[in-house]
Amino acid sequence: MKGNIILIDDDPHILSFMKEHLSTNQYNVTAFVSPIEALKHLKTNLADLVVTDVKMNEFTGDDVLNHIKKNYPSTGVILMTGYGSIAHTVNAMRKGAFDYITKPFSGNEILSRINHFFKWKAGQKPTDANTSTSESENKNIYKHHSPNNLNREFNLIGESPKIKKLMNALPQIARNNAPVMIQGESGTGKEVYARLIQQYSDRSCEPYIRINCANLPSELVESTLFGHVKGAFTGAVSDKKGAFEEADGGTLLLDEITEIDINIQAKLLRVLQEGEFQPVGTQKVKKVDVRIISTTNRNVIESIREGNFRKDLYFRLNVFPIKMPSLNERMEDIPLLAKHFCEKYSKKYNTACKSISEELLNYLMLQSWNGNVRELENTLIRGILMSGDEDVVQLEHVIDNLFGLVEDEIMDNNALDIPLIPIHEMERQLIQKALEKTNGNQKAAAKILEISDRTIRNKLKNYMTA
Repeated sequence: MKGNIILIDDDPHILSFMKEHLSTNQYNVTAFVSPIEALKHLKTNLADLVVTDVKMNEFTGDDVLNHIKKNYPSTGVILMTGYGSIAHTVNAMRKGAFDYITKPFSGNEILSRINHFFKWKAGQKPTDANTSTSESENKNIYKHHSPNNLNREFNLIGESPKIKKLMNALPQIARNNAPVMIQGESGTGKEVYARLIQQYSDRSCEPYIRINCANLPSELVESTLFGHVKGAFTGAVSDKKGAFEEADGGTLLLDEITEIDINIQAKLLRVLQEGEFQPVGTQKVKKVDVRIISTTNRNVIESIREGNFRKDLYFRLNVFPIKMPSLNERMEDIPLLAKHFCEKYSKKYNTACKSISEELLNYLMLQSWNGNVRELENTLIRGILMSGDEDVVQLEHVIDNLFGLVEDEIMDNNALDIPLIPIHEMERQLIQKALEKTNGNQKAAAKILEISDRTIRNKLKNYMTA
């Protein structure tokens, strides 16, 4: 047998269905309509996992959870709940529940949650019998939480209360299988936080697939997500896996989820409910085990009211609702962010580690960062590039008439969400603009850019040979 499970629900039909399905899949299952009887049984028959309903007459799911966490800390708890109780259930998960599942659910869905629990349990490090659960969590008992396994490129920089709150919640959010929806303005770090969730989870060594829903051509959305078979449509010359199949066992990030066509959302809902989908052009069903993280910079409630987003899909995705603060809400983090970007890009461009002048830092602290952290990052990149061989990035390296017209045009058109371009392309455009201003005089252009004429010659040579 794979493990010992206790089921608690005052609906005998649900109990019978679950017991039969889990027993068929090699679990040792004991079912109770009475939570009191279940806890009595637990005194002499230890279980690996308790799956309990939230709303019951004798005891609530909270009562069962508190009793088990106090008396049987090594036993996991999964809660069963209705839509109206999701916020309450997430609160209970913060108190120690492993996962939740929303009624009604399929046999495959509950089996997937339970399999995930036992996979996580198998990956735990041995802990001392006298070590409390909270102490164990602080010692990173989850197998992929070691700092050596984390990609330092993805880090949420800051010491403000809102950032600390997000980082403190990270381990609890990461360890379960529940969907996460991250909302916030463009440039606030939604994708960074999504990657941190994946890295802190027990899926960190499994596939991590990112799909930008806003960039998907409407005719290819379904194929991109679910794949297709040869001949499914014009141009389908061979079978192709979709994002869900590629992410099987791992994590799928659906960036800008509210941009997905309303007709595809029903099929997305099916994957979340049933853990299965059909590739385009076939009736064959494929099973997947994927954790979904979604992001959006839109007001989802407004999208629902306008008929552009399904309410039932929102409830499925929004189990852990995360709100990323704008940079204007955490201005105290600007010195840390500025230092981080200076170190990062000084290293990237093989220059001595640069510092920021007090005048520039004061300027940064006084700005309104409508483009958020991304705008601050681009500003610091520009300063590092323009400072050349100097050790300190000054205010004049950031503010210059050379790019004033571009910035004025952006502000006039309220186009703060312009597409990002690679750094080398930004650099090339600056050099080209300087040469245009000096009628091709490389020495004069180098002087404007405050770099050596040798540097500008080498850059031009590289552009010619690229």
